[in-house]
Parts: sequence; C-alpha cells; structure tokens
Amino acid sequence: MNYLLIYVILLIHFIIWFIISQIKKNNGLIDIAWGSGIVVSAIASLFISNEFNILKIVITIITVFWGLRLSSYLFVRNFNKPEDYRYQKMRNKWQTKLKTKAFFKVFLLQSVLNYLIGLPVILTNLQIGYINSSLSSLVLIIGVTIFMIGFIIESLADYQLKKFKNDSKNKGKILTSGLWKYSRHPNYFGESLLWIGIFIVSQAQLSLFSLIGIISPILITLFVRYVSGVPILERRYKDNLEYQEYAKKTAIFIPFPPKK
Repeated sequence: MNYLLIYVILLIHFIIWFIISQIKKNNGLIDIAWGSGIVVSAIASLFISNEFNILKIVITIITVFWGLRLSSYLFVRNFNKPEDYRYQKMRNKWQTKLKTKAFFKVFLLQSVLNYLIGLPVILTNLQIGYINSSLSSLVLIIGVTIFMIGFIIESLADYQLKKFKNDSKNKGKILTSGLWKYSRHPNYFGESLLWIGIFIVSQAQLSLFSLIGIISPILITLFVRYVSGVPILERRYKDNLEYQEYAKKTAIFIPFPPKK
C-alpha cells in the first residue's frame, strides 16, 4: 500500500507542474519536475517508512543532492525561457487537444517513468535496510563512489556547457573542450553512471527483493542513450558540418580519448 501512496504523492507533484506549465505555456518545464520528482519520492518514502538508519539516510541524501542540483539548474535555465524545441515540435504535431495530450503523453507518462527510475531509493526506504556486515559496508562505499563520479561528470559537463553558451562569442559554435572533448554527451553519461551508483547503494541491504531496482539504471541508460537524450541532439546537428567533424573524432557516450 505504501508503494501506491508514494506514486500518488508523486502524481500530485507532476499535476502541479502540469498546471504551472499550462499557465506558462511551456511543457518543457517537465524537465524541472523530473529531478524534483525523484526528490519527492525519496523524501516521502523515507518518512512514510518511519524508520531512519544509515543506509536509508545515505541513499536519500545522495538522491536529494542529485535531484536538487539538476532541478535548480534546469529551473534557472528553462523557467522564464521559451519552450524547448522538442516540446514545440510536439505541439506542432498534435495540433488539437494540446492540454489533454500534454497531460497524458508528457506529464502522466513521465510520472510513471520517474517512479520506476526512483525504485532503488523507494525500495530501500520502504524495506528494513540495515547495514549489518562488512560486505554491506563495502557495497555502500562502492555505490557512493560511483554515484559521486557520475555526479561530478554530469555537474561539470553542465557547467562547461552553460559557461560556453553564455559567451556571446560562441554563438553557433560547438563545445569541443573540457569533458566534451572526450564525449559528445558527457552529461548523459554522468547521469547513467550516477544511477548505477544509486542502484549499487540500494544493494547494501543484501536483499533479493531490492534487485527489482535494476530496472532504474537500465531504463535511464536506454532512454538517454537511445530514446530521449542522445538521438534527439544527434538529429538536431546532423546538418551541422562543424558538429559532424567533431563527431568523427569524439566518442558519442562513454568518454574516450579523441581520435587523431
């Protein structure tokens, strides 16, 4: 029953952002709702469990840390800006019943995906989740370490991109330095890696039931690499000659030294 309650709370969060988005005429604000939605389900599941131990506190803190960083970054970038081109294309494609389609095809759908991505945290918080062996401690340390590496990569990539775009001299140019020298999408790689870390942290309770959470890193990796992240940006720049030259020598996802 608590698992359903978490989703209901999460759904309310997305409905609030749907209303805000319709007022602002900007469905792209769903991106802000995404990170903050994970925060909502993490905190809600922790307090609903009414049990606080080191594992639950650690996995909640790192998840909230990630979610607040991402949602605040996107809030500053998107809240008072024009709607992202991806959602403009959706409007043009739909033509009629725009609000209804936005609710079901964007906000409701992403609320379900958000719940699935957050499963490692939800499962950990709603179970007992004690750290009671040296193996559990080792798994926890490995998971937090991988999370931090992914978090640093994603945060640094976002910072480098923001700094690059804020310089008027770079208008129309492609960022090819910093982390972007080794991957065309280092921010998405960092996102995938940190969720692998969160999943590993959730395994510190050494429970077979918690393995269900593997769906989280699998889904986020598949989506950013093959559905909603990398492919959309690659198509956007398919006619950009500078980008195509950059693509010839730069790894698409996992960072590698550039080809000579």
